[in-house]
Amino acid sequence: MKRTIILFLLISFKMYGQNDSLPFIRDSFNVIQNASGLDKYFKSIKSYKNKSSNEINIVHVGDSHVQAGFYSEPIRKDLQAKLGNGGRGLVFPYQAAKTNGPTDYSFSSNQTWKAKRNCIEKGNLPTGISGHAIYNNSKAAVLTFKPRDRNLIGKPTEIEIYHLSNLDSNFTYQITDSLGQIIGSIDTIKSTPTKSVFKVSKPVFQWNIIPNLTNDTGKSSTILGMNLINNAGLKMHTIGVNGAEYKHYLRSEFFNIQLKELNPDLIIVSLGTNEAYNTKDFDPIKFEAIVDSFIVITKLNNENASILLASPPSIGQATVTRNKKKRKVYQYTENKNIPIVCEILQRQAIKHQCAYWNFYEVMGGYNSINKWFAKGMTDKRRIHFSKKGYLIQGNLLKNALNSEMQQKIIQE
Repeated sequence: MKRTIILFLLISFKMYGQNDSLPFIRDSFNVIQNASGLDKYFKSIKSYKNKSSNEINIVHVGDSHVQAGFYSEPIRKDLQAKLGNGGRGLVFPYQAAKTNGPTDYSFSSNQTWKAKRNCIEKGNLPTGISGHAIYNNSKAAVLTFKPRDRNLIGKPTEIEIYHLSNLDSNFTYQITDSLGQIIGSIDTIKSTPTKSVFKVSKPVFQWNIIPNLTNDTGKSSTILGMNLINNAGLKMHTIGVNGAEYKHYLRSEFFNIQLKELNPDLIIVSLGTNEAYNTKDFDPIKFEAIVDSFIVITKLNNENASILLASPPSIGQATVTRNKKKRKVYQYTENKNIPIVCEILQRQAIKHQCAYWNFYEVMGGYNSINKWFAKGMTDKRRIHFSKKGYLIQGNLLKNALNSEMQQKIIQE
């Protein structure tokens, strides 16, 4: 069994930093620090390989770097190739919320929905597992799911919908196919007032969520996220919110409760960019206290999960001047708060026995964002990466995790 797993790891092990066109990437820094923090995750994989369990769940929590889905993609594809595709995992109707989302699936609707994300204080909609929420009070509202990558998404055999309580005023739901035929039956054992679990009798690529018109007690629909489950295997749940900080997940009304319901084996946290970007308001002492609270609550609610803190990348800080023609000239230097954030995250990882991955140092350290920009891998503001940039970042993290996994197996 060990030889099989090692073979899998070696096949997928590819070091992007060795590419001559990206000499600024530091392969020697691409390691998981405080790696004992991953022991529970490795134990879960071992149990899965020994058929003591039938699923592995990884949750990737973050900000705009995670919302688009590219950062998480290499880990998802690599592990699902080894362990089996357990389903797409957490999805959200980003199109109904009028924001960007992963490119491998989409939602459409015949109605206009109100939306909320956890980093926005205005509005009375609560948020939960996805960091987002959508609201509609029409019984005619339909949400239609369409896969853009059928091989990745597959046909879910079980669909979980996270929503507000249907004991109060939230609609109950039905799952239908493209012809309007009901294909989902409610699982009364797994369902709760705030989570409807459907067994799909006829798995299809495209399906709809509609209000259950036989139930006339509901007044509206507030959806917080959905979990798509196929068969035994790995699910990687991506939770990204544009503009999010550690504190926003702490104040999200249902996030911590619903995170636990995903039964995570590994929780990867990629936050800190937005805290560092707000240079005037950044307070290292307050930031560390918030990170500390986040870890304490997350560990308390997810006792069987490993936690990996991933540092933010190097990001640019703009200085604006004017030339002789009075036109604005932008110069980008490194944001001075990023190294401070990295130091705090490393300290907190050690304090709470979490794993830590310092992507800031891996990508090249001080001012490396300008080197990535020169290769066309970031936006003009030097804050976000291109698809290529995010995929390289995801592959680097995948390689660091695989390397640690390989060492762990050999030691055992």
